Amino acid sequence: MTLHIDIARRLLALAQRDITSFRALATHPEVDISASGFFAQQAVEKCLKSVAEFHGIVFRKTHDVDELVDLLLQHDVPMPFPAEQFSQLNPFAVILRYEETPFIRMSLDEMRELVDLAYQWALSVVGK
Repeated sequence: MTLHIDIARRLLALAQRDITSFRALATHPEVDISASGFFAQQAVEKCLKSVAEFHGIVFRKTHDVDELVDLLLQHDVPMPFPAEQFSQLNPFAVILRYEETPFIRMSLDEMRELVDLAYQWALSVVGK
């Protein structure tokens, strides 16, 4: 179990690094929201993977937060938020990095809330 905890904590530290990048980009007026959203998505993805690793759940390499949430639910990992809440971040993982999109359905404030929610939850599960 120690190996799982160590990997989970490392993933959480990497999530914190992405959160720092997200916050820095989110405050810069010239940065496109898709760049900020990429780091928001990455942070949430790593938080989910951290919790999965903590519980010893095997997951494939993926950027799909819905897939990770579904996997956690299949293993009866309780979540203090609606399972579909992070779905809005999925396009930022790949699609919005390579395609122009005329609209984005999330504000930076909504991204901040999701990032903070995921990180606090993962931190409460994994610890420091």
